[in-house]
Amino acid sequence: MTRSRIDVIVSEDPEDRKDLLLGSPTVGRFSSAPMVGEVLVGGSRVGCLTSLGRSADLVVPRGVTGRVAELKPATRNDPVEYGQDLLRLVPVEASDEGDAVAADTDDAAWDLPEGTLAVRSSIHGMFYHRPRPDEPPYVEIGQIVDQGTTLGLVEVMKCFSAVVYGGQDLPSRAEIVEVRADEGAEVKTDQILFVVRQA
Repeated sequence: MTRSRIDVIVSEDPEDRKDLLLGSPTVGRFSSAPMVGEVLVGGSRVGCLTSLGRSADLVVPRGVTGRVAELKPATRNDPVEYGQDLLRLVPVEASDEGDAVAADTDDAAWDLPEGTLAVRSSIHGMFYHRPRPDEPPYVEIGQIVDQGTTLGLVEVMKCFSAVVYGGQDLPSRAEIVEVRADEGAEVKTDQILFVVRQA
């Protein structure tokens, strides 16, 4: 079952009106924040909020862009209140604006072949195709996968998260058409890892 996606609350930083504060849309426990220095655009994942046993992906609203300058919660899995600041964004440098605009145009910017869909990374980290270097990859091009199939791993500070096939926008069965992330490559939140089509 896929997690829902909820826009964060956006407000001006009262100490510096050029900066933006991204706040929690409800109470819960906040985790999986992006890294300081990462550029976020509309649709980028800000983190995960767990409330009453349910988890949701927090995302940047459309039209909002900035570089993460500060993370407000002090630890992973911090309790947060409604409206509590999660992170501060500073304006993106002119040299980065082209990348930010391209990323905000969704699948068109990623050049998806007609009739295909994307499986994206939910976090920023290092991507691995295999459970161990001496073992075969989880999936290969041409393979048919079902909801719940493990496609790879993303590692953040020695903590490994499975990339699992599934989601409300994806068919229950699909064929792997492309693998877009290299073994051991750094991947960003919302980056396309696999291209699939309905099987």
